[in-house]
Amino acid sequence: MAEVAPGATVEAVPAIPLTPEPAPLPLEGEPLELPVRASAVLGRYHARLVAGLEAATAALPEVIREPVRYHCGLVAGAHVGKAVRPTLTCLIGEGLGGAIEPVVPLAVAIQLIHDFSLVHDDIVDEDRERRGKPALWVRDGMPTALNAGDALLTLAFRTVAANGLPAATTASAAAVLSEATLEMVAGQQTDIAATGAPLGGLTPYLTMVSQKTGALMGAACAMGAVGAGAPAEVVQACGAFGRTLGVAFQLRDDVLGVFGDSEATGKPVGNDLLRRKLGLPLLLAQSGPPAVAEAARRWTGPGGLSAPELDGAIGLLRSGGVAERCTALTTTWTERALSAAARLPLEAGVQSDIDTLGRWLGERWA
Repeated sequence: MAEVAPGATVEAVPAIPLTPEPAPLPLEGEPLELPVRASAVLGRYHARLVAGLEAATAALPEVIREPVRYHCGLVAGAHVGKAVRPTLTCLIGEGLGGAIEPVVPLAVAIQLIHDFSLVHDDIVDEDRERRGKPALWVRDGMPTALNAGDALLTLAFRTVAANGLPAATTASAAAVLSEATLEMVAGQQTDIAATGAPLGGLTPYLTMVSQKTGALMGAACAMGAVGAGAPAEVVQACGAFGRTLGVAFQLRDDVLGVFGDSEATGKPVGNDLLRRKLGLPLLLAQSGPPAVAEAARRWTGPGGLSAPELDGAIGLLRSGGVAERCTALTTTWTERALSAAARLPLEAGVQSDIDTLGRWLGERWA
C-alpha cells in the first residue's frame, strides 16, 4: 500500500483560501480555464465508454437490466457521471503507447465496479439522490437496488473475461481489479464502523481513504498499464500514482460534502454531519479553536446534529478555519499525486492531460 500519512502535520500546511465562486470565463486569446480543459479530457473517451457500458449491460437478464441502466445513467435524460476512473484507464493505456481498443473494456469494468459501490453507498449513507435523480434504492426499493449492485459487480468481471485480450493480460487485469475491490470494501466497512464513533487521528483516517477511494483509482491506472502491455514495475508505479490521486479526490469530496453546493454536486450538502459520519472537516475540527473542537465532539455524540442546526454548524466550521485547512491538505495530496505522475513514462500530451485532470480534481466544485 502507498504511504498515507503526509510528511508534515496538517497544521504545518499553509492555509489556502477556499473560494466558492468559479473564476470568470477567459477573454478571447486567454488560456482556457482549468474546468474547461478538464472537461475536454473527460469527454475524449466518453462515446467509447458509453458504448462499452451499453454493450455490457445488454448482457444482463432483462428483469434487472433497466434498474442497472437507470443507475448507470444510460436511460433518457440521465448521464453516466464524470467517469474519472475509466478516463484515467484510457489515458494511461494510450500514454504508454498502447492501442485504445483493448483498454476500453478494462475501463468499462472499472466504471462498473465504481457504479456497484455507489449503489451500496447510497443505501448505507441514506442518500436519496444520485447525479441529480432519485437514488436507485429510493426509486425501486432496497431489495432491487442491492440486487442491481450484485449484478454490476458480476458484470465487471464478466467484461474483463470477455475482452479478447491474451490470457495472461486478462488474468493480470482480473487480479488487479479483484484486489482493489476487496480493499475498497474493507475501507468502506472501516468508514461504516467509524460513523458516530469518537473522532480518531489523521493517519487512520487517511488509511481508510486510501482503501475506500484510493484502491479503485489506483486499479484504474494500473489496468491502463496492463492493457498497454507495460512491465510490472510500470504497472505498479501507475497504480501508486492513482492511489495517491484517489486520496486527494476523496479529501476534496469531503470538502464538497460540507462546504459545497448541492445543485453542483447532485448530493445533499451536510448529510455527513447529520449522520455523524467521520470526514475530513469533522476530523480537523477537533484540533481547531476550542469552540469548534467542542462542537465537533458534541456533533459526533448521542443525538448528534439536528437539521435546523446545520447551517450554523457549517458557518462555525468556516469561521474556525476548517475549510481552509481541508483545502490545504487536499492540495498537498494533489501535488504529491502529480509528482508521481510526472515520473511515469507517458507520452508528453497525455502527461499534460493527466496534470490538468489531477489539478481539477483537487479544486473542483462538482
